[in-house]
Amino acid sequence: MDPLEVTARDAVAAARPGLQQALARFAALSDPTRLELLVAIHAAPGSPVKALAAATGQSPNTTTQALAALRACGLADRVRDGRLSRWHLADDTAHELLHQLGASHSALHPEH
Repeated sequence: MDPLEVTARDAVAAARPGLQQALARFAALSDPTRLELLVAIHAAPGSPVKALAAATGQSPNTTTQALAALRACGLADRVRDGRLSRWHLADDTAHELLHQLGASHSALHPEH
């Protein structure tokens, strides 16, 4: 059996369990509104929906729907603060993806 074929087949088999989440994340990143929301959350972690809607020029309803999609695929999450939901990146993978896409730091999210 060809060693290249075996190596490639083993790599696909090892990656297969995580591919669905990766596909969901890439799909989320393909939507301009969701991508802008991730950039805004990266720059200003802990922002509520109202601030994120204003930052992206979207309605609060559109923003809430987009944030729900980001939460469903594991890119963003929220913390309840009384009646507000404060949004942040869900994990280091989301953070690294944004850096790869050129998201910059801010005073609320300094260089690291």
